[in-house]
Amino acid sequence: MKVETSVPIKEVRPLPQELQRIAENELNEVSSRLTSDIQQIRDWINKQPHFNFEIGDQLLVSFLRCSKFSLERAKERLDRYFTIRTMAPEAFTNRDPLLPEMQAILEAGCILPLPKVANEYGPRIIVLRFSDNLNPNLMTIVNITKLSYMIQDILLREDDNAVISGILFWGYCKNFSSKYAVQLTPSNLQRHAVIEEKGFPFRMKGAYYSHLPQIFEALYNFLKFFGSEKLKQRMGLYSESNFEELFKKIPKDLLPEEFGGCNGSVKDLTVFWKDKVESYRDWFLKDENCKIDERLRPGTRKTSSEVFGLEGSFRKLDLD
Repeated sequence: MKVETSVPIKEVRPLPQELQRIAENELNEVSSRLTSDIQQIRDWINKQPHFNFEIGDQLLVSFLRCSKFSLERAKERLDRYFTIRTMAPEAFTNRDPLLPEMQAILEAGCILPLPKVANEYGPRIIVLRFSDNLNPNLMTIVNITKLSYMIQDILLREDDNAVISGILFWGYCKNFSSKYAVQLTPSNLQRHAVIEEKGFPFRMKGAYYSHLPQIFEALYNFLKFFGSEKLKQRMGLYSESNFEELFKKIPKDLLPEEFGGCNGSVKDLTVFWKDKVESYRDWFLKDENCKIDERLRPGTRKTSSEVFGLEGSFRKLDLD
């Protein structure tokens, strides 16, 4: 019996008019063909013995939209999404948000998608507060990135802006503890880069960091190394002296109130996302069972070295 990883629904959630227009004009969505496209992906899944769980219609539509309705690309991304989750247990197991170590990170408010987007149809902005709100003795990089993936799982299922218009990260890193530098090993950075770029189907619209302590600049450049030229053009580093240049990428009014914007307060956003992640607790616990069984994969089995690259190698990542 297959385990559901997203509750099957009879109808896909309707889109606001402007997002529907973007889905049709930019992502090749054809409303009259949507049911057929979903069924074709589902028929393919049912023929894959290594997929021993159910996937709901809404999640299938998210992958179709992120793949611009290329059925083959959607299949590839679905397979990769679940394969990576299977091969990165440090990131995709023990995701109970009520665990003390996860509660501490949730209460720190370090991963905060913002409520407002540009023009109501822009990409979802995600603030990464890597500052003195984090205690390196209690909150590890592994668990911080784990929470980031948990929140992106929620966005993939709930957030039509993120699915259709993409996601945009801003990392605020003032007073980020130097103790985290020893946790950000080349191997960990490489695995994170693969999970972020290959493990999720979102279109990455930008990854910008500001107020980064000097000790982390080399690590930023190391992370940037893995990206394609297109991705590198969507990354940026800003200091206190040129911080206002960031507003050319993210309008100031779309930042939280504490940073001069009007896009919610850090305090309220922290409470909202803590409650949201906790509301998914049952799903996260059940999701532990939704793993690829490589023993049943038709043809050649995938290996961790193939997915993440051999340690010490630098595998280029693609960007749509």
